[in-house]
Amino acid sequence: MKSLRFLLSMSALVLASSAYADGDLSRVDPIEVIIEMGHTDKAMWFEPAHIELVTGKAYKLVLKNVDSVKHEFAGPEFVGKVFTRKVEIADAAGKMIAEVKGTVTEVEVGPGGVVEWFIVPVQTGENIPIECAIKGHKEAGMVGTITIK
Repeated sequence: MKSLRFLLSMSALVLASSAYADGDLSRVDPIEVIIEMGHTDKAMWFEPAHIELVTGKAYKLVLKNVDSVKHEFAGPEFVGKVFTRKVEIADAAGKMIAEVKGTVTEVEVGPGGVVEWFIVPVQTGENIPIECAIKGHKEAGMVGTITIK
């Protein structure tokens, strides 16, 4: 009888640990937002220069550097309004080579590189500034905005 009670209690624990809340964002596919970084002879840019996000939804910001020089995606106000789930860095073949968890303040992407930043916006804001923080890049026009509804 003791072994039956033990099995039943263990089964209940296993079932309880595999139950997820309806709002469990770790189990949803994030909304993918691709942001390219680059430059022409006359200017540097983010494309798109403005994105809109919604609080409580999971996003994957795909930061693609289509350039031959490194760029950064930085925005102190933006970082304060999102929860970073993780940042993933892959090699040219798409194989993950690093995963970063915790607070992220900016993401630098090397020439031709791609970084995936998994976030959940937790606070609203209009036209939150983003920029490339590398000297001269912001001045060359590498700026943008994000609205979180």
